[in-house]
Amino acid sequence: MIRVLVVDDSPFVRAAIKKILADDEDIDVVGEAIDGEDAVEKVRTLKPDVVTLDVNMPVMDGLTALPLILRECPDCRVVMISAYTKDGAKETIKALELGAVDFIAKPESHKRLLEFKEEIIKKIKASYEIGLKPEVKKKSPEKSPEDFSFSKPPVIAIGISTGGPQTLSAVIPHLPKDFPSPILIAIHMPDTFTASFAEHLDRSAKIKVKEAQRGEKIEGGTVYISKGRTNMVVRSKGSSIEVDYVQDDSVKFVPSADLLMSSVAETVGGDSVGIVMTGMGDDGSKGVVAIKNAGGITVAENPETAVLWAMPKNAIATGCIDFVLDKTEIAPFLIKIVDRVGV
Repeated sequence: MIRVLVVDDSPFVRAAIKKILADDEDIDVVGEAIDGEDAVEKVRTLKPDVVTLDVNMPVMDGLTALPLILRECPDCRVVMISAYTKDGAKETIKALELGAVDFIAKPESHKRLLEFKEEIIKKIKASYEIGLKPEVKKKSPEKSPEDFSFSKPPVIAIGISTGGPQTLSAVIPHLPKDFPSPILIAIHMPDTFTASFAEHLDRSAKIKVKEAQRGEKIEGGTVYISKGRTNMVVRSKGSSIEVDYVQDDSVKFVPSADLLMSSVAETVGGDSVGIVMTGMGDDGSKGVVAIKNAGGITVAENPETAVLWAMPKNAIATGCIDFVLDKTEIAPFLIKIVDRVGV
């Protein structure tokens, strides 16, 4: 049973979240708190598994309370409840840096929270699973970067979800300014969050990071973050490759890593790299198969060290992953393989 503490200054929001969670037999709401100060006291005694924490509250806000909650209850997983706005995005990204594991962007109307029932329950369960690591063979020792080469700087596609902001911060800032490849990232975020996340990551990176725009030409030394609520793909246009966005009701996760990687495989063939990192679900599994079949390189983050293991574990299960790497090994690996151009 997953024990949850609900923290929000609005009694309507607390009631809505409690109603949503009460319908799941694996979840038990063990308490509620009306502000950050109250939350710190409650976690001290209740020791919940998961805390849903509102950002904006009187007395003590969520950002102030978060490190205090984690100090009182180091094993608690905190899921932020933030506004579906640009300001909410900035606050949420800060919370993720402070130790929150995920977030839920609540709608402006409290009544619409019930429409997000499935997402809320999934995120509570996924957060609980953090730390429950499966046994997975870490590396394929028979392979090395020297076994591969490219005719031109490869296009790198990354699929990532829960734990993505923290994990990408351990990769992108470690790439050099003259990194020759473009990097495209499908991260499961609301559309109001992706631009703020790109700006945040850009401030710590040597290469450029931006939210991708439809019709723009992709270039080396640039990271393109997909907009939320739609799927980024790439298309050939003359001698260049451009960003496009598509809607596809057949995919479960949006932005879709599967669609992104498949479009990269179709567009550049073997001059491609597909990477599946932390997250829940199986997005990216079909994508790495497409890149492998096109002759590219495929990588999965080590599930044993990922924030959430499901996405990389499912990618590994396809049998199409060339390398399984810890997140801190991915940037050095990418630097090494881009040196294989023309070899």
